[in-house]
Order: sequence, then C-alpha cells, then structure tokens
Amino acid sequence: MASDSIIPLLLLPDELITEILLKLPIKSLLKFMCVSKSWLQLISSPAFVKNHIKLTADDKGYIYHRLIFRNTNENFKFCSLPPLFTKQQHTEELFHIDSPIERSTLLTHIVGSVNGLICVVHGQKEAYIWNPTITKSKELPKFTSNMCSGSIKYGFGYDESCDDYKVVFINYPYNHSSSSNMMTVVNIYTLRTNSWTMSHDQLQGVFLVSHYGRFINGKLYWTSSTCINKYKVCNITSFDLANWTWGSLELPSCGKDKSDINVGVVGSDLSLLYTSQRGAATSDVWIMKHSGVNVSWTKLFTIKYPQNIKTHRCFAPVFTFSIHFRHSEILLLLHSAIMIYDGSTRQLKHTAHVMHCEEIYVESLVNPLTISDQGRRNQDSPQSSHS
Repeated sequence: MASDSIIPLLLLPDELITEILLKLPIKSLLKFMCVSKSWLQLISSPAFVKNHIKLTADDKGYIYHRLIFRNTNENFKFCSLPPLFTKQQHTEELFHIDSPIERSTLLTHIVGSVNGLICVVHGQKEAYIWNPTITKSKELPKFTSNMCSGSIKYGFGYDESCDDYKVVFINYPYNHSSSSNMMTVVNIYTLRTNSWTMSHDQLQGVFLVSHYGRFINGKLYWTSSTCINKYKVCNITSFDLANWTWGSLELPSCGKDKSDINVGVVGSDLSLLYTSQRGAATSDVWIMKHSGVNVSWTKLFTIKYPQNIKTHRCFAPVFTFSIHFRHSEILLLLHSAIMIYDGSTRQLKHTAHVMHCEEIYVESLVNPLTISDQGRRNQDSPQSSHS
C-alpha cells in the first residue's frame, strides 16, 4: 500500500480501522505492523489476534489453511489447501519451510496443530511450539526425568479456559510385558508457565495405540487398547486439557474384529475411519455428535477405493486422518497420501502420494514467545506473588 493511501486510512475511526485490518491476510498484517506504533500495538494485541483466529476458523473456503508434510528429501514443505481440491496444485509444486530444528528431519515429527501453532518434536526430548507463518518458535525445556525408556505417545492442544497451549507426552516403559502392571508417566507442558508437570499411573490398564492425539473442543483423543503388545483398538481414550482428567468412549457398532480403526477429524468433529480388514475396497466414516451430555456415533458415508489404489491397505491404527469438505468435493488426508473424492458419488477423482503427510494448519499471528513471556511476567508480578 502506497504511503499516500495510508494517510487517509489513519484518519478513520479506530473501530473501522480494526474491522478493515481483521479482514486482511497475515502477510499484509505483518507489513502493516511497520506502519506505526499504534498499528503495531493493535495488530499484536491479544484481542486482535484472537478475533483474527476466529474469522480464520470460520473460513469455509480454507483460504488460510496450509498443508505441511515432508518430501522424499525429508525436508518440510507446505502448500495451500484450496488448490488441492481442484488439482490446480500438485505435491511437486511446493514451498520450502524452515523448521526450528536445523538438523535432519529423520527423527523430527509433528504432533499436532491448533490456532496456527505447531508442536514439533525431535527424538524423544527436544520439542518446540512453532508458528511457521510468522517464523516464531518456543523451545520447550528439557525433561528432568528419563523419558527415553519406552514408547511415547503425544498430544498438543489449546485450553480455552486459561488461554493456554499444552503439550502432553505419555511414556510406556519397555520393561512391562502386559498392560496389567504398566506404570505410565504423563508429562504435561503449559506454555504460559513454560514448565512441565509429571504424574504417574493415570492410565492403568490402558495402552494408547495412535501415536498422536487428535485435538477437538478442548480434548485430545487416541485410539486405545488393553494390551501393550497388540494394536487391536478397543475404544477411544480422551484427555481434558482444562482439568487434566482421562475419559473413554465406546466404539460405534461397526464391528471390532479383524478391522482397522483410525481416529481423525471431519471438519471440527471427532471421527473414525473403519476398514473391515486389510485390503478392503471401502472404508466407513463415522462421526461423533453431542446432544447435551450424551454422545452418539453416526455413520456419515462410505469411501470406495479403486482396485489400482493400494494406499488404504497401509492403514494402521497408529496413524490419524482428516477429512475436509469444499463445495462438492471431499479431501482425505492420510499418512502417505492425499485423496480427492467426488462429493456425490464418493468416487476417487485424484490421488497424490507423499512421504509423510504431517498436518493441516491455519495462518495466524499467535506468537508462542509472547504467550510464554506474558505468563512469566504474571508469575513475577507483585500481585500474583501476593495472591
């Protein structure tokens, strides 16, 4: 925007300026933060950032949504989501993205994303909360206890009750042969306090199957089993980020024997992808709906796979999925493939194989460093110490 056009805009009422700026994409807002101190304070204020996130979340065209994954060179790449629906953009036409972890990404994986923030982990101890849009990241403090002795499951989400972002690591030691005597270690990180809290044995007799919990409406969800050495999904285990309590959900009556069940997200709802057996030609999509305090499963639709598509045979309950709708098309994101279906016939229109389809994230102004600094200042203030 030219300087002569900025001057009349500065003469507008503050409320109108705010409304105009809220409708702009992140790239424009980052430039406008340099216009004046007042605009910098406005655009970086918590209220503005939250309102912009809300408008972004309400975006049905996925204009601000990005898909991040790794290619064959193990580098992180991203592309815009809308063109994938119309096949205007192929997975070869990608943009490089700099991860906060500069070493090889072979041991680097993405736990999840919420409000534009991504939790990325390297190995079993090094973790970051990262906003790739504004290139800001916060390194999490290292564990004070040994977390490398077993299998680790992960989760990342947002606690709206205290406006905080939390990371959950669940460790299952290798030296237990059965779930009856498993001593799990649960570590919970909160961004505002920049600290970990450790608890023991909260999941007696429960083994989380999926590597990463899916975050929906304040809770994380994993497929789970009763045996640490087998991956037969028995139910869904949840973790409430606000009160740190565990819960469980029964599976829908879709058959539990010789089947693969993946937990995922359809829009903003918890869902399951049920495949009757390895190599099956179809998968059923089930969605969980709330009615007051009651929850119920509803079969949404069935996806049909062509005979020459073998990606569905690689489904495993340790991986998650997501489905997005745009106009008359369905976008299915799996661990190793992107599939586009005709919304009316459920027939496959396009597929693209990728090395690791990691996560969908939205562009946002949320700065993890600012949130952590605010929490530290609140802890250090005389009023908080007095209380």
